[in-house]
Amino acid sequence: MWVIDFEASGLSRQSYPIEVGITNGSDGYQSLIRPLPHWRHWSVEAEGIHTLSRSRLESEGDTPDHVALTLNQKLCGEVAYCDSLRWDEFWCNVLFSDCSISRRFEVRDIRELFNGSDEQLEAYITTRSQLEVDTRYIPHRALDDATVIWHSLKTAIK
Repeated sequence: MWVIDFEASGLSRQSYPIEVGITNGSDGYQSLIRPLPHWRHWSVEAEGIHTLSRSRLESEGDTPDHVALTLNQKLCGEVAYCDSLRWDEFWCNVLFSDCSISRRFEVRDIRELFNGSDEQLEAYITTRSQLEVDTRYIPHRALDDATVIWHSLKTAIK
């Protein structure tokens, strides 16, 4: 089971992905994403949450096409689950469409994995709450968030 998480320039339809993280518990990938020239929207509030500056992305980020190709290579034919389908799939679509690359994997909501079970959902929420305060993980960094989600799902859907 793969989990994917994006950090972004803000929460608007003009926002774009700035970092991605994926994990399946044994393999992972994380990358800062260098903004394309037409990706101009920047939320100071979002920067305060994820602590990534646009200048850092420009100097340390991988090119969007490299990130998209790497995601395709690692996730080809797989399903990657996320905790916010509306936004994570949106930013994934922005990444791939703006690079003119066809995505070769699916993005789905983690709620599909609970099969309507309140017990599993509660176990997920409890585990996630515990891991979110664990100092091993930096909140609002893509790979750490994906790892927390992955561990929480593994506990909940044994």
